[in-house]
This record gives sequence, structure tokens and C-alpha cells, in this order.
Amino acid sequence: MDQAASSNQAPRVGATAWSALGVLLIVYLVNFMDRQLFAVLQESIRADLNLNDRQLALLGGTMFAIFYATMGLPIAWLADRTNRIRLIAIACSVWSLFTALSGLASNFLQMALARIGVATGEAGGVAPSYSVLSDYFPPARRGLAIGIFTVGAPLGLMAGTFLGAWIADALSWRWAFILLGLPGVVLSLALIAVVREPVRGRFDTPNQATAPAPKPLEAIRAVLASPSLMLLTFGAAATSFAGYGLYQWIPSFLQRSQGLGLDEVRTLLSPLFLLGIIGAIGGGWVADRFGRKHPAAYALVPAITIAAGAPLFLAAMLVTDGRLSLVLLAVPIMLGYAWLGPGLAAAQTLTRPAMRATVAAVIGFFNNLIGIGLGPLFIGAISDTLTPSLGAGEALRVALACGVAVFLLAAGLFAAAAFTLKRDLERMSQA
Repeated sequence: MDQAASSNQAPRVGATAWSALGVLLIVYLVNFMDRQLFAVLQESIRADLNLNDRQLALLGGTMFAIFYATMGLPIAWLADRTNRIRLIAIACSVWSLFTALSGLASNFLQMALARIGVATGEAGGVAPSYSVLSDYFPPARRGLAIGIFTVGAPLGLMAGTFLGAWIADALSWRWAFILLGLPGVVLSLALIAVVREPVRGRFDTPNQATAPAPKPLEAIRAVLASPSLMLLTFGAAATSFAGYGLYQWIPSFLQRSQGLGLDEVRTLLSPLFLLGIIGAIGGGWVADRFGRKHPAAYALVPAITIAAGAPLFLAAMLVTDGRLSLVLLAVPIMLGYAWLGPGLAAAQTLTRPAMRATVAAVIGFFNNLIGIGLGPLFIGAISDTLTPSLGAGEALRVALACGVAVFLLAAGLFAAAAFTLKRDLERMSQA
């Protein structure tokens, strides 16, 4: 991954970069916490608003993903031309306000409008953050930096699961949305106060750093022209298809199929997401450690960890004891985050500085549309179809087992990317 202005010894990373990473990590944590609230509370929402599994999948997956993926493209295009920190702060305020408004919904349509607002706001958080971090950390440190940043995902899942269930038990699911949504507005102000906009392209070659901002379709062409970016994009999409489908429905599975209460889901499932920290940081560290001499590591780490976790995910769905399911979920949840740092760091390094946010949004478009949009809906549709013959609990179990198979496709796509990465990175370093 070493290129432009980089040797075997990476440039020193100062305190400013680490503090920026820390604040952006907290913003990402809030992003995922607000997203996880719907998943952990959807059984209560289903009963209160009289919804079926397809409607829950639309609210938590497809409808959310359409706006999240689509709005991410113009917002990222703007991020490549303007102050990214201010843009992320505005996005954080928007998704936080609409999270709070979700608690006021009294029917499917109102909840759908609130979810659209959350999705539109969250579309402005992740891709610009990758671009900012690529200008704070050199190529040989990006895997670890982005891996640490993605720790916000398991922390957010843990916080959303624990705090959402706790507030819902103590008050109601509505108050969970309201009380956990509003603090994000304060966080957005802290982001502007603490994090400075970095110099764009500071670790890249002069030709790359001074290149003009791309036209809207140029980022799409850049992805299509790079075999590695294409394979990384669809590897991420397949991983998210299985992963988002599982994470949205696991809380319901534990309650509906395995007989656990909401309080048990809170206390037993939420700590497991902390294991994702090990995977997220470890995956980035291992890829950086071996990737300097062997660039294929940035694709092999995702391929190996995803393939290793799939059988344990399947076993967790097939056993009939809820607590045993949780034990079996521990390792695959940890491994499930190991692909993020290496895969996303490779995509950033394969991209010119002037279009990094936009290319990240193009990758995110497919990742989220296929992953968030179709993964939960796929499982919800199978569950609804099988419920008349198997019952609600067993139908959801079979549906989740079907979703696990897509992890094997994801591992294959990342493994294929390992064969193209070195050539594409060499081409990029000479541009």
C-alpha cells in the first residue's frame, strides 16, 4: 500500500490526527446506535403499529437503504468540493433529529417518513469521514486508522441494543428513540469545535493532490475501470447483504424463535458487539502489517475472516437454545468487522484525493442498496412466506440460515480481489 511520499517507514502521525479520529469515531458510533434502535425495538414497534415482517424489513432495510444510498452520492460529491467537517456535522444533526421524531410515529407512513429522514442524514456521515481520515493518515496507516474508525459500528450496535432495550423497558420504545436521538445535535457542534478540515491530498503525489474535482460520472467510471474496486465493491455488498440481514433480525430471532425476553437480549447480546472492536482493529492492523510487502493482504484478510465466521453464524441459527446461540455468535461477530479496515483502506488508496468521498459513496451506493436494502427484506420475505406452514419462530430461523450462505459469495469476491490489488495499486502510484 506504500505509494506517493511514502517509504517503508510511514510518516509520523500526530495528536491532531488521533483526536480527529476519536471524534469521528464517536459520530460514527451515534450513527450506528440510532440505526440499531429500530432493530432491537422492532418487536415492540410491530405490536404497537400492527406491522408484518415485510413492513419491518422495508422500514429497517429497503426504504432506509434507497435514500441512504441515493443521497450519499450527491452529498459525497459536495464533500469533494467543500468543507467536509461542517458537512458531517450537519448530517449528524439531521439524522439525530429524525431519530427522535421516530418516537412520535403512530403508523407505518409516519415511521417511514422518519426513517427516510434518518437515512438522508446518515448518508452524509461515512463517505466524507473516510476522505477526511485519508488526509490525516498516510497510506501505510490507513488500514489501522479506518479499522479504528469502524469500531464505531460495534460500539453503536452495543449502545443501541443495551440503551434502547433498557429505556424501552423502563419507559417505552418511543422514549428510547427520543432520548437517544437528541444528543447527536450537541455532538455535531462538538465536531465543528474540535476537528479541523485537513489539507486535501497531503499524502499523495503532487499530480494526484492538485487534480481538479471530478465530474459527477467520473467517480463511477473510476470504479468500473478498476477490477480491484469492482471486486471490493461487490464483496462489501455481499457481506452487507448477509450481515445487515442478520443484525436486523437477530434480536427478533432471540425473542421470537429462542424464547428470550427483551431484558435478556439487552444484557446478553449487547456485550457481544464489543468483540467487534477486536475484529475491526485487528483486521486493519494485520493488513497494514503484511500489506506493505504483500498488497493482497488487504483483500485476503476480509476473505479469510468472512469465510471463517460463516459456519458459526449458521450453527447459531440452527441450535434451539437461545443462550447457546449467543455463545456461537461471539466469534463470527468479532470476525464480521475485520473486513472493514482493509477493504475500505484499499479503496481509498486506489482513488485520487479529489474524488475519494465520491468513490466511497459509489461503493456505498451498491453496498447499502444491496446490503441494507435487500438483506433484511430477503429474510423478512422468506419468514413471512414460511410462517403459515412453520410458525413465526421456525420460519425466521430458516430465513436467517438462508441468509448466511451469502457470506461464502462475499469471501470469494474478496479472494478474487487479492489477485488484482498489487497491479492496480502500482498503476495508481504511477498516476
